[in-house]
Amino acid sequence: MAESKEDQGKPSAPLFLTTRSDQPNEDDQYHRDRTKYVHSHTKLILCCGFIASITMLIAVTFIVLSLTVFHLHNPKLTVDSISFIQGLEFVNGKVNTNRNVTVSVQISLHNPNPASFKVRDVMLSFKHGESAITGENIRRSGTIPANIPAKQTVKMSLTAEIVTTKLLASVPGFMEDLKGRGVELKSSVEIRGIVKIMKISRNLLIL
Repeated sequence: MAESKEDQGKPSAPLFLTTRSDQPNEDDQYHRDRTKYVHSHTKLILCCGFIASITMLIAVTFIVLSLTVFHLHNPKLTVDSISFIQGLEFVNGKVNTNRNVTVSVQISLHNPNPASFKVRDVMLSFKHGESAITGENIRRSGTIPANIPAKQTVKMSLTAEIVTTKLLASVPGFMEDLKGRGVELKSSVEIRGIVKIMKISRNLLIL
């Protein structure tokens, strides 16, 4: 009986709790989850910022191109001189309707666009008072290019015929004016063409 009392009086050994390495710690797991969230959120922000930057860059590029390259201008036409190669011919005081009037027009055409200007059609017209007549058989003499290079000026020599019968029929009182103080003919040149940039074309009209 004495031995059992002595055993009961001895203090118990201290209890040590150890954590197994294969069991996750709550704090470590929280930090890992937090780190993953921050990384994914950062990647999302960077991705959105990159897309926004690319979009703004494309928008600015198109704005600049629309104000520069894609902003087309009409070529500038200058009439240098006009002369008659063959005027009206009179026979016994009357106009010879078998002979037409031939007019020569020297022009300069400047292309201010960043692409070549392709000449498609040229028209010469003449006006006396309120009446107008269109020149026919228009020819471009010399080696004139069909395409005018960008930012360059090309000189053209044009000849056209005015059909005498149409002139007399289209201009009332032409003979009376011719017998009096003379006839004033105002001429105009009209050129139609096209400018194409990156498969984007635009028809242009120059007067």
